[in-house]
Amino acid sequence: MSRPVPEAAPIVGLVLAFAFALFGLLFSSDHLATALVSVVLLYPFVIFGVVRSESPADVFLPDAVLAVGSLGGAPLLLYGIATGRPLFGALVAAVVAVPPALYHARFGASVNPLSPDATLLVGLLAAGGLLAYGAAEGLLLGALSAALVGLGTVDYHRQREDGLDRRSRTVALVACLGGGLAAFGALTVAGRPTEGLAAGAVLVAIGAAFAADADLQ
Repeated sequence: MSRPVPEAAPIVGLVLAFAFALFGLLFSSDHLATALVSVVLLYPFVIFGVVRSESPADVFLPDAVLAVGSLGGAPLLLYGIATGRPLFGALVAAVVAVPPALYHARFGASVNPLSPDATLLVGLLAAGGLLAYGAAEGLLLGALSAALVGLGTVDYHRQREDGLDRRSRTVALVACLGGGLAAFGALTVAGRPTEGLAAGAVLVAIGAAFAADADLQ
């Protein structure tokens, strides 16, 4: 009896993703949306293959996965900026690039020139910048992008350095919760309660990710 080959699942995902991408390129002018849906079609099959594989790092080479994610995400971000849709470009780029980066953090040797702490700081600043820019230009896209970048950065740090020490984790948690309440209050007073709730939820979610470090250490 032949054994199941979960590593073949990404091939099915690639066929579906490329078929949709080709259809989108031919019949749609919204290339960012086409890229987003294509990736959303692909990644569940890739995740299935990784989770069910007996040795994922031997099948899905971490450095190659990271390179594909980076080379796929960067042009999408630049395309979004060039076409006047920077937040949507940032969201699509994050969807493309963050999962490969987290896969590499789990299975590959670090190629990041920054330390885990420096990467955490840069990632959180980027998430905060997306959230702040989104408050002015489109908070839904900004909040989604910030959530992906912020939560991904916390998870990356956890994989590379087993999370923060207790004092730093407490400071980060208080800052996120306080920032979430402040954002919700400020935007609510400004007559934008829904956007305030979205911004607060992102910061609280990042704070919860820091709190989870205590249970995982």
